Amino acid sequence: MPSPIDKIYEEIFGYLPDKAGTAFERLASIASYLLNEGNVTHDDKLRGQFSKTLYQLDIHSKSGDGATMGEAKDYSLQGKKVGRGDLQKLGGALPDLKEIDAGAFFSATEYTGPAKKYAESAGEMFGKPIALWGLRPGTELDEEGFIKTVVIQMHIQMPQPEKAKWIPRLTKRGETALKVLVEPGSDRVEYKTVLSCFYDVSGNEILSLHELTSKGYGEPNSETGMSHGCFFLKDHYIDINGIMAEIHGLEYELPYENYTEELRITDDSGHRFVLLDKDGKVTRFLTDRKLREFAFNESGKLIKR
Repeated sequence: MPSPIDKIYEEIFGYLPDKAGTAFERLASIASYLLNEGNVTHDDKLRGQFSKTLYQLDIHSKSGDGATMGEAKDYSLQGKKVGRGDLQKLGGALPDLKEIDAGAFFSATEYTGPAKKYAESAGEMFGKPIALWGLRPGTELDEEGFIKTVVIQMHIQMPQPEKAKWIPRLTKRGETALKVLVEPGSDRVEYKTVLSCFYDVSGNEILSLHELTSKGYGEPNSETGMSHGCFFLKDHYIDINGIMAEIHGLEYELPYENYTEELRITDDSGHRFVLLDKDGKVTRFLTDRKLREFAFNESGKLIKR
């Protein structure tokens, strides 16, 4: 009969392994990877150094922290705790496996007091520690104290170049060149021109207004809320009624439109499983989305999609 965890596994991955207990062992293999990364294999085998016994490992994990032998038990259907006897299989194998540096036990239910004491003494008994982990379906109580939504208030200042004041600052030579436009006896002459680009002395276009302003306008003044500055343009000219007038640069005064946007990042993927340390404290959530990132090849090796 499938356990509650078997049913959840089938909902997440769309299938249920034929062998009882395999679903939980694979979930524990994924949890082992999330703890230490490295290379993880489910249902591996190693031969003992002294006994020459061939040991079956529910989880074989290799990372920068060393190699770990993991056992996984799902007693959720029976509703019983993992006892000392469950850990003794793991404890008995550790001294015989030269390649293994530590043990890890993953349980879908709680541990008995004697089981916890056995694990705490493993380092002294075998010279190799045993870590106890809980791996079970999550509840709303597990999520208390964890942030599910991040809210970011974004204050945006958008430049309004179409509302800006643009003033070309002429050099003395530029002013002199334009004086020829003044008709005898006139004290004022008006010409309309489009300022979209700048030229060299021969009238060749060398810079567009778009290119000039593409890198921004500097920081706006905190009091006026406007950017005020000048683009210095040495050896640049503007075309006024066919006359190339030399300029120092282009002065500007630019207003901004201010508004606020709220950005929300919400984890609504469903915390299907939780990983607990030996004290029963939640250390990690395993969402459906995260679990689906993994698969196993024919040899049992964990593959991250």
